[in-house]
Amino acid sequence: MVVFGELLDETRREAAGQCTALAILTWELVHFSRMREAAGRGEDAVATRREALTVLEELATTGEPKNWSCILAWWVTLFALSGRADEPAATVESPMPPFGTDRGWSRDTRDAFLGALPWLETEAARLRGAGRLPELVDVQRRISIRVSLSEGDHPHRFAERFKPYFDEGVALSRRLPDDPARLARALTDRAMFLVAARTFEPAHADFTEAVALLDAQ
Repeated sequence: MVVFGELLDETRREAAGQCTALAILTWELVHFSRMREAAGRGEDAVATRREALTVLEELATTGEPKNWSCILAWWVTLFALSGRADEPAATVESPMPPFGTDRGWSRDTRDAFLGALPWLETEAARLRGAGRLPELVDVQRRISIRVSLSEGDHPHRFAERFKPYFDEGVALSRRLPDDPARLARALTDRAMFLVAARTFEPAHADFTEAVALLDAQ
């Protein structure tokens, strides 16, 4: 957490000098808030979410101060990293990717991770048929992460290709009125995707709702 905090400090300085995108700062702030929440540092997580919401409000109001080339790799990396806790533990027979910042995975490990998609899709269909919504939401998120890792850093028809996955995550989570944490997670995931798609106003709306849900817990 300390190392990521130092990375975030550097990103803040670069964003202030218009040397990096506000979108990248937003993604890092959201990820850091999740790290703090997982570590039991609730007050710090709240403060970081509020900072992310302020940056996202600026994006929704004025947009990026500069045009940037494709920065989708930042979004993909942090989205994948956010899902590490939902994956099984690595074993010698079934290694897991090193969920780090550069995605320097070996080809066989990457293929094994992405190769789980057919099984996950079958599992999602089974859970849907059984009406087991909480587990279905989690499996759908694991599917979304793999699809994003597979081709999420390619800008061609980006929003059109990926939006259905995030819309479904939110729609399923809204059917769980007694589980605000899953809804907040789905809204946050979609907000960060919408930032990647450069549709900042809907992203701000989603994240505002997510923050309100998390703050009320």
